[in-house]
Parts: sequence; structure tokens; C-alpha cells
Amino acid sequence: MINNVGSGSSTPVDPNTLVTPKDDDASKAASGGAGDGAQEKAAAQSGTLQAAETQTSVWDSFLSNLPENDPDYENPLLSIPGTTAHATDPSKYNAYVDSVLVDPADTVADEDLPANYNNPTPQQFLSWHPAVQLRYLRDNFTESQIQSGNTVIGTGADQVGVIRSDDKRSITVVNELTKSRIFQHTKTEQERLANNPVFKTRIAPLLDLLPNADTDLASSRAVITNLINTEINKINSMPLTNKTSSSDRDKFNTDKQAYVKQLEMLRDNVPNSGIYARSDLATEMQEIVKRFERAHAYFDVKTPNLANPARNSTNVLTPDSNASINRGYAVFIEQEQRILAIKQAEQQMLSAGGITNADGTISRLDLPTLVALIQNQASLKQQAVITMRTEQLTQLNQLSQAYAEMQRIVNEALKKFDDTGKDADKEKHSLSVSFDNPSQFSTAVAYMFEDYASGKPHPVEKEFNITRPTHDLINNSNGSKNSFKRTQWERFSTQLSDAVTLLNPQLLTNDINQDNREQNRSYEQATGTVRRSFDLNIQIARGFS
Repeated sequence: MINNVGSGSSTPVDPNTLVTPKDDDASKAASGGAGDGAQEKAAAQSGTLQAAETQTSVWDSFLSNLPENDPDYENPLLSIPGTTAHATDPSKYNAYVDSVLVDPADTVADEDLPANYNNPTPQQFLSWHPAVQLRYLRDNFTESQIQSGNTVIGTGADQVGVIRSDDKRSITVVNELTKSRIFQHTKTEQERLANNPVFKTRIAPLLDLLPNADTDLASSRAVITNLINTEINKINSMPLTNKTSSSDRDKFNTDKQAYVKQLEMLRDNVPNSGIYARSDLATEMQEIVKRFERAHAYFDVKTPNLANPARNSTNVLTPDSNASINRGYAVFIEQEQRILAIKQAEQQMLSAGGITNADGTISRLDLPTLVALIQNQASLKQQAVITMRTEQLTQLNQLSQAYAEMQRIVNEALKKFDDTGKDADKEKHSLSVSFDNPSQFSTAVAYMFEDYASGKPHPVEKEFNITRPTHDLINNSNGSKNSFKRTQWERFSTQLSDAVTLLNPQLLTNDINQDNREQNRSYEQATGTVRRSFDLNIQIARGFS
């Protein structure tokens, strides 16, 4: 009994305040009746009444009457009348819940059973009310069969598989399952599916899922684990060919853990499921590995050598001595570490059943907070991907600028040609650019495309599968500029144009736009979920009013 309100209370109570109405008789009773000292007694109690009157919520009033040192203070549902003593014995609380949530199978009386109950066809079974279906499972299968998922109705081509839910209040028709619905089931429900003959022989092959008729659950988990280990080994064994110092290797080995740990999280979660989609897993792993391979390409580049005399310069990869490439690598690693941290926070929240506070306590989450957190984490992961794609686009644009500058330099050389006819093949010209100072933009660009000095490929060229065209622009012996015929310069110009055509930013731009749409859609979905939940709560509240 709370606030003197219980099954035996006969006093009318205000449902908003849990305060007894103060009619004349009640006021007199509270003051001790008419006579000396009545007003003083009423005044002494007025503070308590006023405090109670300020409470406008039944729930607030309920919580206010729970002592803060009560172990159930953070779990007020256990303090419902009749369950307070069940806090230390979950079985008693479960029994209480079971007494309230009646087994649907128990609600079906013998006289209500359909005429075809004893020997139904699969179609007849599917036409029954769910409560009748649940009773049929209980009457015709052992509990061991139901728990294992070995529950099938009918024989032959019309055979139907059914799975009982963990709460014993509904069934799942295996034949009607889609991939998205399968992964909405709990682990134990998935394990029942994994043992159901209809699922293994019909649904699993159709959706490329494991287990199937040829692979049981234990073997399926071994297969999935091996797939993940293969990708982990691929990352761990990726060699560094251009950065060979111990400090470079140590740095890269530390940085790549952002990718390895994500794959390890996938591997650690294998026992937590009963059904596995190899194609979906392969896609998720490939996204991680592809991001790793990109970071590897940006890290394992040759260090440029800007020599004196300038003609001895080598490994010129960018006009800025690889500063832009180094910045790109830093962005990719930073965002990957951000994605890892978000995934780790998600896993901790799910395993703990809430948010772990600094003092080690767990803050439980209501539905709106949970939805907001999930949405926010999904948005942050998407934003990290967008940031990486944006950096890719920046790198692509900067390389395209270098190509465009080289095209301009070659076009300037082509403008020098005047002869035509039979004398045209005798005319030769060199580039007008100076090769004396590699720090100048035009000079550095020319060295990028000089066959001896060039450091190729650029990570962008590697990702777009482009072979950088080069030309023997300078004499490596004396540093003089080489001269070529019009046709030779035109051929080089065409090669540059073909490469520029392949450096198309449109695909990256489309990916960024798509990522932004997905990010916005996650906000809309979360908002819609919270709104529908709020509307449902309002409808329930109105039902009690």
C-alpha cells in the first residue's frame, strides 16, 4: 500500500495527486474535531498537505514515496504492491509477471478448438488464431522440440516451419521470413531457426544464410570466424615497401589497430547470433579493409628528394613535397579511430544495458533516449565517412590541378611550332618552364611528370587505377631541357588528357551526397520513432483517464 492507497482503501483519491479530497468532514477529522486546539493541529499539518498538493503526477508521487536507500529505488516496478519483497528473488518477480501475463495457450478452452485441430493441414494451421496455434504446439510437441526449433507442420512441399517466441506469446512462420525479419529475432530464437528443417533446406539457401542443410550452427560459426580472421590477417600482413624505418613501422602498426579492432569486434560477436549472412558480413568487412588499404597507400609513399642541382631530384609525387598526402593520412586515421570509438561505445551500452557512468553505475535508458543515442551514433559514424570522402575529393582536386598545370605547360610548348609541310618534322622545341627551383609550383609539377624525377603512383592514381604519363623532359647528365617534335608533344598531351578524364570527381561527389541523404534519413527515422512512441503513450494514458 502506497500513500494509504491500496486494494482495501475506501477513501476516494484524486488520481492526479493521490491526495484525499478535503471536504468539511475530512477537514474536521484532520484537525481533531471542533474545540480547543483544533485550529493549531490543522495548522501544524498544513505544511504536509500543501506539499502533497503540489504534486501533479501520479508517477512523481509514487516515486516520492520510495526511500532513496531502498535497493529498488532505481527500479520502481519491483515496488508495485505485492512485489516489493521480490527484489532479491527474480523468480518470484517472474512468477508475478506470469500471473499477470497469462499464457495465450491457456485461454483456449477445449470447446473452442477447431474441428480440424487433431490433424490440420499447414494451410489450416496458418488460418487459426495465434492462441490456438500456441496451444497446438504445446499439445503436439515436447518442450525440448519447441526449444530446439524442431517444430514443423505437415509434410512434403506444403510443409511449414514454426518457431515459438522467447516470451511464449507468439509464433513465427519460417516460410514467410525475410532477411530483415530474421535478424530482428533474439539470439535464442535465431538458434531455433538454425535448427528448423524448413529454414535450413528452403530459407537459408534462398537468402544465402548460415546454417543451412549442409552446415550446422557450430560449423557455421567456425566458417564466419575464419572469414573474419582472413581479413584480419590481410591487414596485419600488409607490407610497407617505402617506409622501412622502425619508427614508421611502429606508427603504422599502432594506427592500423583502428581497423583490426573493428574486425575483432565482429569476430567477438559471432557467438551472440544464431543466423549469419555471409554477403552482408563480406560487405561490412570489405568497407573496413578498403578504408585500410586507402590509408596504407597514403602512408607507404616514397619520401621526395629535392636535390641540388635540381635535376637530381627524385620521387616527386606532389607539388608540395607530400604535405597534402600526409594530411590526408592523418584525416583517414583520425576518422577511423572515431568510428571505432563509437562502435565500442555502442557495444558497451548494449552489454551493460545502459550508459556506464564515471563511478561505474549504470544509467538505464528510456525509449526516446535510446533512440536518440542510436541515431546520434549512426549520424556520427556517417559523418566520419563523409569527412573521409571529402578528403578524398580534396586530394583528387589537388592532383587534377597538377595535371591541368602540366597540360598548360605542354600547350605552351606546342604554341612554339611554326613550320608546316615537309619541314614540320624537323622543328623541335623544349618546355619553357625553368627546372632550377623545384619549390616553385610549375617546376615541381614538371618534375612530377619527368620520367626520372617522378614519384608514382599518387594514392589517388592508385585508387583510380591510373598510370601517370611521363616524358623525358630534361637531360639527366647535364640538366639541359630536351627538345621534341610536335607529334611527340601532342602524343604526351593526349596521354595527359586521357588520365584527366579518368580523374572524375563525380562518383565521389555522388557518394558524399548519398551519405548526406542517409544521415538526414536517420534523423527522420529517429524522430518518427519517438513521435509514434509518444503518441502511443498518450493513447494509453487516455485509456486510464
